[in-house]
Amino acid sequence: MNDLYIIEIKDKEKEALKELLKVLHRERDAIISFSLEGIVQGNNRKEEIFNKLEQLKSEEKKIFKSVDDENALFMSEIWKTLTAEIERTMKEIKTVLQNNMKLLSFSIDYTKSSMEHMLFVINKKAEERSVFFSKVI
Repeated sequence: MNDLYIIEIKDKEKEALKELLKVLHRERDAIISFSLEGIVQGNNRKEEIFNKLEQLKSEEKKIFKSVDDENALFMSEIWKTLTAEIERTMKEIKTVLQNNMKLLSFSIDYTKSSMEHMLFVINKKAEERSVFFSKVI
């Protein structure tokens, strides 16, 4: 009985990870389009998913204490399939996270560089005007 419940929890974990992957893909789109609102929404959704995953892990630990035969559970095809799928999803999540971090880094550097250039131009114009005005006066 507890074996089935643990498998159900593991399946919920798999689904939560797949949802996290979708959120990360949407986050990528938000980063590319410089959508702060999209990034914030993505962060909020990721936090909800992480909380859900923590709850599932906590439930799983509690139930595992009362499992009759852990080895039989671990050797079952459904367990192997679920854990393999979770592992694949986790690898994909890691890749997408790394790519999103690179995109964010690029976006920050690009924005910073643009702002520095604008400040340089503004300061240069201000210097030109002050020199011009001092000649007129």
